[in-house]
Amino acid sequence: MAHQSTPGAPAPATADIPPRRRPNVRLRALLQEARWSGDALAAAVNAVGRENGLDLCYRRPSVAQWLAGSIPRDPVPPIVAEAFTRRLRRGVTIEELGLMPRSGLPGPRSGGTSDDAAASHPGAPYRLSALAEIPDRVTGTEYLQIRSPAPSRLLAPHVQAAGNTLALFSRVDHHLGAGAVREQATAYFELTIRPWLALPGTDAHRHALLQRAAGLAYLCGFANFDEWRHGEAQRWYRLSAALADEAADARALALALRALSVQALELGHPGPALDRAGAALRAGQHLPDSRAFLLGQYAVALAARGRPDDALRAVEGAEDALPGATASAPTGCYHAATLAYQRGEVHRRLGNLPAAVTSLRTSLRLRPGAERRSQALVHARLAETLAARGQLEEACASWQEFVSLRYQVDSARVERAAGRMRSVLLAQRHRGEAERLLAALRVGRR
Repeated sequence: MAHQSTPGAPAPATADIPPRRRPNVRLRALLQEARWSGDALAAAVNAVGRENGLDLCYRRPSVAQWLAGSIPRDPVPPIVAEAFTRRLRRGVTIEELGLMPRSGLPGPRSGGTSDDAAASHPGAPYRLSALAEIPDRVTGTEYLQIRSPAPSRLLAPHVQAAGNTLALFSRVDHHLGAGAVREQATAYFELTIRPWLALPGTDAHRHALLQRAAGLAYLCGFANFDEWRHGEAQRWYRLSAALADEAADARALALALRALSVQALELGHPGPALDRAGAALRAGQHLPDSRAFLLGQYAVALAARGRPDDALRAVEGAEDALPGATASAPTGCYHAATLAYQRGEVHRRLGNLPAAVTSLRTSLRLRPGAERRSQALVHARLAETLAARGQLEEACASWQEFVSLRYQVDSARVERAAGRMRSVLLAQRHRGEAERLLAALRVGRR
């Protein structure tokens, strides 16, 4: 599918740099410390690659080449480092791996003897360890530290323009998917907002711009998340949290922490997801307009960790807090359809599929028509749940709705849902409804 790999992604082992003269003793020592075989390391690297949109196919012979001295091309070395970091539960750099590039040859752009340096460049992979680096309360720390003398001043029109642009990008994302807005939003932040943050101005104007910058960084993070660019998404979410902290904006900090929880859960890391969901609740504990938004994700994370009683209580808490929720903000909006979807996710993760189906159908009934991407994803989840119950005919009806919506949005998450649909239907292609849907996928967008 179009969104499963990143342009310029490395080919498997055949594209690696020819072997060095000396074996890589550092990598061998780390393999022994991790108690990994070559196959196990290759599988772990492939898994981290998938989180970052890379279709890596490494196997034991590739690891043998690395041990003999070859260097995988950028961006694989930071991905190998992340795999070891998770296994050993401590930071591992590409220097420790012995995978630094030789002079004059292509290698990881981070240059990387530092986790912070490796995490800050645009091609950095998604890192579990980065989730613990964000505070769960505002401190007012100045993170960007880019104020400098400038020929103009930060004024109210700058702040208003930033807010209007955030609202516009948010509407486009809701209507058409992140593919229609990601590049424009990130370029606007880098080329316009970041320089404005360097302008001198009143404390009030700077504070207001920091708040809007935190919202724009959050939107850039979500756009990358929707496009399955998880390293970039995490980088933007962390920047949003930093800007929120500097602005002493507890709501924006809570939203960034919640987003990191959603991302961790999407990538199959329920423990860190629950930790960040709890941190988001602590950050926003005095914010009635965000409590339902935060509790809903906390409930899903609790269900993913197998805590049914706590999860159901959290869902009830979100329902109680729903009347105070913000339904139309550019970031952090929450309404009854979203709550119904999260209730369905809680039931699905707890194994109560009939209740999940009921909640997902409620979510579709309440969902605003303009939220086409959300409609598509909920239809896909409903169809998957129905198929898991053996109700293929009803599943195909929901998938048919999904297919019609799929071509109206540009979203890697929607494309991945189409891939899951294809996998289920291929096993049932002898059924007429399954074959018709497979044909619809073939004639649609590639």
